[in-house]
Amino acid sequence: MTRLSRRILLAAPALLGAASARAQGVLPARGVRIVIGYPVGGGTDEMARVIAAALQQRLSRPVTIENRPGAAGAAVGEMLKKAPTDGSVLGFIPTATLVGRLTTKSFPFDPRTDLMPLTLVGTYPTGLAVSRKIDVSSLADYGKWLENAGPEGARFGATSLQSFTHFFGLMVGRALGKPLEAVYFKGASPLIADLEQGKIPAATSGLTSLLQHHRGSRLRILVSSGDQRSKIAPDIPTVVELGYPTLELQNWYAFFGPTGLSPEVAAAWERELRATIDARSTTELLTQLGLDVETSTGEQCAKRLAADMVRWQSILDSLGVKATN
Repeated sequence: MTRLSRRILLAAPALLGAASARAQGVLPARGVRIVIGYPVGGGTDEMARVIAAALQQRLSRPVTIENRPGAAGAAVGEMLKKAPTDGSVLGFIPTATLVGRLTTKSFPFDPRTDLMPLTLVGTYPTGLAVSRKIDVSSLADYGKWLENAGPEGARFGATSLQSFTHFFGLMVGRALGKPLEAVYFKGASPLIADLEQGKIPAATSGLTSLLQHHRGSRLRILVSSGDQRSKIAPDIPTVVELGYPTLELQNWYAFFGPTGLSPEVAAAWERELRATIDARSTTELLTQLGLDVETSTGEQCAKRLAADMVRWQSILDSLGVKATN
């Protein structure tokens, strides 16, 4: 578990007003742990730390991040199933993790029944990036490059297998007429390092994990899975504008708690999380990381999850993807 650094705290937004007296009386006095299923340094970790720092200021109580990296981040849901129901443990979870229920028979939790949705945090597209060691500057260039590449050239890195981060790469390969093969990386940091060094030619990941490295010229993002260009990354085209509308995918993050949370605690967390995330300075920091901030009620989040599980299953069926052990 990592306590928030002084640098993060200083960069956190100065939220207006004190936390509500009602929340102070309902939420655990000893603070909260925010659990994420990915290593330190990736996009999920950075966003969680921005929110945690702001939440700590708002509530005037300790907020810590606990990294539980593993296959598709599944350890978060597994932990929430066993977590105390006093509101002291929350999960910050992307759709890359939630879809695991549809692709892995042994997946340790069902997001529809084992978690309590508290609020959406925002949406983000998946990006396809390439190493700057290869002479590719567009998706069309990448397609031509693949025609002459051997088996090693048809590999792409992904941090979440059996998720849409992974499947987006397969979909791009199919659209370009060249089957691609995913290579699993335990986190964004080693994936970015191998891309920069040319050890792997391409990768798929959330735009939130790739964007800062694209700006830093460590890699080149060729396309995003969105339907419109990101406001903070207007140089990156979308699959829709490049003529591949069937590749459009939208991912999102949300906060969840254990299902045993009382209505009072769940309502307090929904209110405090939304106020923290919607604060201008928090939104600006998250936007710079590539997230389109969008909060919701817990009920709206639950409906979004239920609808997307149906949509995701339809996409998996179209790809011929069957749940495996």
